[in-house]
Amino acid sequence: MTHEHPNDSKHDNNIDALRFFGAFLVLFGHAFELCYGKGGGFDPISAFIRPFTAYHERLPGLGVAMFFVLSGYLVTRSLQRRQNLLAYLEARVLRIYPALWVVLLLSVLVLGPLVSVFEVGDYFSRGGTWRYLTHNAWLYPDVAYKLPGVFVENPRTGVNGSLWTLPVEVRMYVIVALFGVLGLLRARWLFNVAALLVVGWYLLLPDSFVLLHQGHHERLGVYFLLGALFYINADRVTYHWLGVLLTASLAWVSWRTPYYNAAFSVALSYLVLFISFHPRLRLPDLAKHGDFSYGMYLYAFPLTQLVVLAIGPGNPWLVVAAVLPLTVLFAVGSWWLVEKPSLRLKGVLSSRASVWAARLRPAK
Repeated sequence: MTHEHPNDSKHDNNIDALRFFGAFLVLFGHAFELCYGKGGGFDPISAFIRPFTAYHERLPGLGVAMFFVLSGYLVTRSLQRRQNLLAYLEARVLRIYPALWVVLLLSVLVLGPLVSVFEVGDYFSRGGTWRYLTHNAWLYPDVAYKLPGVFVENPRTGVNGSLWTLPVEVRMYVIVALFGVLGLLRARWLFNVAALLVVGWYLLLPDSFVLLHQGHHERLGVYFLLGALFYINADRVTYHWLGVLLTASLAWVSWRTPYYNAAFSVALSYLVLFISFHPRLRLPDLAKHGDFSYGMYLYAFPLTQLVVLAIGPGNPWLVVAAVLPLTVLFAVGSWWLVEKPSLRLKGVLSSRASVWAARLRPAK
């Protein structure tokens, strides 16, 4: 979900359009799941594709996988080009946390009192109210999903089920930072070996994979590392429709084998980057208006829950139609009022920290 671009111009790739599409897939799939309730079914597209996707992912899972492939590519590029660990970490914090903190505050201070079945005083006196805020604010080790009395009449009661991917993303930022500290970004073969060993560790011994918090989270780490591998080897990778055909064919021949998940993940990663960078593919240039995908991702779930509470869960298509413009509106506000102003601070904090560190060094 990062927002640096691999080329100097924002208009020579389709990354912003793909991220917007990925956010829409998450919104669309979640709308049906939130209407049907746990075990009640999925949207019709997910029901069709689930037998054929890696890890039996539904549309929200595919949308998140797209995010992680692009994030792995762009975050690795960010650290390699900056050659400054502090500036890299600063950029990652500014990208993720300010917008997250605003959506958490709005959820606890505005949404909760409005829809909780408890009286306002009772709601604010309950430990779960403030635990939701403080626990989620740092994305460690995981996230909380419920606020006292909120959405208890909906088929599903979580306030923001999309937040579960953010701790995974933050941990992958740290893993890339460790790769940088160890000097792996300076030698292609070292990075390739290290990344492939991590991916192989997960694929072969998933029960002993301890780099991330929960077992089902690691698949996102695999997509992230695949994006990173494609970046590190960018000068040797050509994005061509024959590559799409080849990777899809490899996935097809591995169908019903233990290697299918890995082959599908590679094919999907290549397809995402093929669409992103192929010179003859031009999707709508959404970057000229702003980068709204992260805001969409943060606000879609609670707004969907609010719409389900307001109009009922009987018609998920109507819920999608109502939630989409509402989510875009909040995403636009998030970008212009929170995310873009926060990103202007990139370089400011790290440069000041460097000055302070220089002052603390003993004089020769």
